[in-house]
Amino acid sequence: MSPDPPSNAEQCSTGPLVERPGALKEFVEATPAPVAMLDEDWCIVTHSRAWLEVFQNEGDETGSPIALDRVESTGPALSAREALPAPTNQRGFFEVFADPDGEWRSTFLRSLQEKGSQQGRERQLSQPDGPTYRVDWEVRPWQTKNGSERGVLLSVIDRTEERHAKGLRRQVDHRFDKLVGTIREGVLLMDDTGVFRDGNEAAQDILGRPLDEIIGSRFDDDIWNGLREDGSPLPNVEFPFWRAHIEREPVRDEVMGVYPPDAPPRWIRVNAQPLFRSGQVAPYAVLVSFDDITDERLKEEALQTSRDLLSSVLSSSLDGILVFSAVRNATDAITDFECVLVNPQAEKLFESTAEDIVGMRLRDDMPRQEEKGLFDAYREVVATGEPAEMEIHYDADGRDAWFQVMAVKVENGVAVTYRDITDRKEAERQIREQAQLLDKARDAILAHDLDGRIVYWNKSAERLTGWSKDEVVGTQARDCLYAPTEEDKLQRCHETMMEKGEWTGELHMRTKDDDERIVESRWSLVRDSAGAPKHVLVINTDITERKRLESQFLRSQRMESLGRLVGGIAHDLGNLLVPITLGVKVLKRRVDDTDDKVDQTLSMIQKSAERGSDMVEQVLAFARGVEGDRVALQPELIVEEVEEMTEETFPEDVEVRTRTDAALRPVVGDATQIQQVLMNLCVNARDAMPDGGTLTVDAHNVDFTERKARRNIEAEPGDYVCIEVRDTGTGMPDDVADKIFEPFFTTKEEGEGTGLGLSTAYSIIQSHDGFMDVESEEGEGTTFGVYLPAADEEATPEAASTTNGEAEPERPSFDGDGTQVLVVDDEEFVLESAQQTLEAVGYQVRTALDAAAALRVMQKEAVDLVITDLRMPEMSGLDLIRRLRKRHPDLPIVAASGVADGRTEEALEAGAQTFLAKPFTAEKLEAVLHEALHASEETVAQ
Repeated sequence: MSPDPPSNAEQCSTGPLVERPGALKEFVEATPAPVAMLDEDWCIVTHSRAWLEVFQNEGDETGSPIALDRVESTGPALSAREALPAPTNQRGFFEVFADPDGEWRSTFLRSLQEKGSQQGRERQLSQPDGPTYRVDWEVRPWQTKNGSERGVLLSVIDRTEERHAKGLRRQVDHRFDKLVGTIREGVLLMDDTGVFRDGNEAAQDILGRPLDEIIGSRFDDDIWNGLREDGSPLPNVEFPFWRAHIEREPVRDEVMGVYPPDAPPRWIRVNAQPLFRSGQVAPYAVLVSFDDITDERLKEEALQTSRDLLSSVLSSSLDGILVFSAVRNATDAITDFECVLVNPQAEKLFESTAEDIVGMRLRDDMPRQEEKGLFDAYREVVATGEPAEMEIHYDADGRDAWFQVMAVKVENGVAVTYRDITDRKEAERQIREQAQLLDKARDAILAHDLDGRIVYWNKSAERLTGWSKDEVVGTQARDCLYAPTEEDKLQRCHETMMEKGEWTGELHMRTKDDDERIVESRWSLVRDSAGAPKHVLVINTDITERKRLESQFLRSQRMESLGRLVGGIAHDLGNLLVPITLGVKVLKRRVDDTDDKVDQTLSMIQKSAERGSDMVEQVLAFARGVEGDRVALQPELIVEEVEEMTEETFPEDVEVRTRTDAALRPVVGDATQIQQVLMNLCVNARDAMPDGGTLTVDAHNVDFTERKARRNIEAEPGDYVCIEVRDTGTGMPDDVADKIFEPFFTTKEEGEGTGLGLSTAYSIIQSHDGFMDVESEEGEGTTFGVYLPAADEEATPEAASTTNGEAEPERPSFDGDGTQVLVVDDEEFVLESAQQTLEAVGYQVRTALDAAAALRVMQKEAVDLVITDLRMPEMSGLDLIRRLRKRHPDLPIVAASGVADGRTEEALEAGAQTFLAKPFTAEKLEAVLHEALHASEETVAQ
């Protein structure tokens, strides 16, 4: 039975109210949305063409729709019969569509009774023996003003395949402006001048502008700014509704962007239908409909980004990955899974190509996998969204392998990761051993929460710090791991990590024994599933030894550079001191002995020159190494002599202790030089303890393995004797400890030290193929380590006494007796002073400023002996010696140099009888010439 017609009072709230049902029919048939008009007996009075496109039931089932060209905007209104001839075979709605549970009938009745709109999403609408649809729907009641006729308008959006009805065609009169409010799309009516004359509420909601601003505006006003799909500006003349007016053709499903006021652009899908009057070629208006696809577009962009990322992961993954799409039946139940994507690693694992695998179905083409429960597992993943993990045995196609399978839900399917674990299944013991080895890795791995409490601690962290897992988990990392001086750095580290997600740098850690270790620390912020920061993962690599080696390497490079520098300086200083030391000797011979003041002045000059010469000798000793007799020595004897000397000379508030291994190995070296090194270290230790303390000299054997040798850049694997000199003095900061072996660097007050003691000691030990090391901490004292290579077993140690108890013999005087001497040097004042010195003792001297001049002198005059500098421009002294040796095989030659370039042996091999180091005194010069002439005479006699 039909519902009672509404009262007059009710008609005010019922909508729409129509004078002529025929006009409503015309509107329904012209509307671009899928709309059907039903009367109160639920018969389908008429419908839009879009309705037919959705449900594909053209013909006699619902009646033939009216041609759209019957709707006009001007002229006399047609009668209902003229406007819409009654269908000859109207059918009821429930004859066309099934309503087994009465849900649709109940909705229609409720809409009429409540005189209001009813709407919902994705309700099932099916035809008997036909397809089933899922639609978003809205039911709105209609009635005539007198209530004689009524029914409902049913508007749907087909969500079965997530598409809107296509082929919008509109031709609507401006007189039913209120009727367009029954559809959800935005609707605008633009006249032939481009001015918008009408619109619905949906249009203002989508465009973000009130209708008062839209109505009356022109399409090319400033408020209308458009975007193409690619994001570039869209000129107003290319707007789809203006093109529809100009081209006189409908524009369908064109996407463009519009700018709401003070908001990001929104994306709309536009259909524009030009409207024509009978007999006219140009349209009188354009009916514009559009829907908001901003969310849809953003979802598509996000989906495409996700797909691109997934494709990248699939291509780079070391695991085999297959993506399966769910195959569903008419009731939306999953019946199978079809492979849609395969990564390269999966091709290798399954020994097949992607072309062969893509398209295969799990149940039809992979029965062995279904037997292992994969189909049920995948279906459960899709249903619940929870990932599934399992291990399967794959024994198809002659392969016998184990895979760890991880399935996670993706859009309408699952992504499955296959990891080959055959080796692990076949060798569990080896895997456990490897796991234990991983726990023994050098890197210390720990994690702490954002408050700094440690939550994870691996074995390597225990080995590095000495703290066990039970001792540190739950404690504050800053309290037990890092030095107090790192507080500011840790704060900056935390801020950087929270801002950028990671931090890398060096930190100083404290061990359980309060030792300091330098670590390369990598901090990473770990987030939870919601993206909120949760933990901090810290990986610490111990680089203490590496930093020590870097420091040693830099110190070695610096010392090498300084050696070259001071060697050059010493050479120049030596050349400057030679005329002074030689000139004093000449002046003393010429000045009357009765003039005491002159003699005192000359003695002062001589002493100053000799002191300068000694300093140059020390510098040269550092630069070129110290030579001396190398014999097997007992280190304990040297330590005993050092102990005796320190006890006799050091103050009583300095306690001297010595200790040596019972089976201390012998070393090869010069006892005097080694004693000099140890005494220098002991004196420095004494000076570092102004208020007294303990000085310890400890000699013991050390075996350097390959691993230990790598800890010191100057060490070689082998057996060593280490002599440590420890004090309990003031200690040194790190920046001072790095420079103490440099020449002229000293921490003592001005005038109390030259800064050459440790540099000379360093050079002495290097010349013994050993090395020195130092460890110091302010307020805790300093330890110097002297490492000397142990002697071979067959070496016979000699006594280490550095003195022979005999007085040094007086130097003999030498007479030149007219011997012809050629002095070659590129410094004129050296030539002049040497000439005067030698002529004063009876030599006849010729001089040459370079090697070429010397060769010319040798061609013209007979020369008994040549003394030549090694470092000269153009032709060096070595080349001169070689040429002279070829022309004069028996000629005595003396090589002289002050450069630390290690050319002493090279000069002797080139043919020189002896070597004279600059600066030299008159006595040394005379003695060397006498030695060279005497050696030459002995050679001739033999």
